[in-house]
Amino acid sequence: MEYATSPFQIKTLTDEGAVEGWLTGFGDVDLGGDRLLAGCLAKSLASRSTPIPMLFAHDLSKPIGAWKEWREERSGLFGRGKLTLEVAAAREAHALARDGGLSGISIGWMPKQATVDREGTRVVSEAELFEASLVPVPMHPRALVTAVKGFNTARDIADLLQSSGLSGRKARAAAGAAWKAINEQSDEATVDAELARIVANSVARLAKGGREHGT
Repeated sequence: MEYATSPFQIKTLTDEGAVEGWLTGFGDVDLGGDRLLAGCLAKSLASRSTPIPMLFAHDLSKPIGAWKEWREERSGLFGRGKLTLEVAAAREAHALARDGGLSGISIGWMPKQATVDREGTRVVSEAELFEASLVPVPMHPRALVTAVKGFNTARDIADLLQSSGLSGRKARAAAGAAWKAINEQSDEATVDAELARIVANSVARLAKGGREHGT
């Protein structure tokens, strides 16, 4: 099984455990060098007779609920589901998501039909979807821009990056640059572009080197 490195933010979370958001996006090249095309999950979704499992950070031993509704659009796959709060792991995930510790969604999938373009990107035209997980941090820069702009201090941004594995020093440096971009630019498009660049660089370090150590 492979995991999309372009999870999107949780959009809604209720006290009862209802959750919704974009499970994955289409068209962008993710950090693993894959581009999922619109419609690539259509056959897999059409063949499903049961809900899509909801896991805790792709841990097959920790099912926490199910995605019972979904729609595949040109921009991505949107889903609605519910955490099974009678399960201890689901209660833990709910508490973490409510406090911002779990802020993203990521899918587990396998390619069925794919080609490689001139840039070395694997272009996936058909894939099988196995699960969609709640994960600690959205890894796609476009998703993280919205999250970062909602923080109140640079420390909030640093904590998010460090919790995903970036060293304390690099997390603080990236957070300082992001906070400066948020507060010194008045044009929203400029802010988004600068934040995307900063976040992309930070996420690329994680993808290239794995979890870092030290402060």
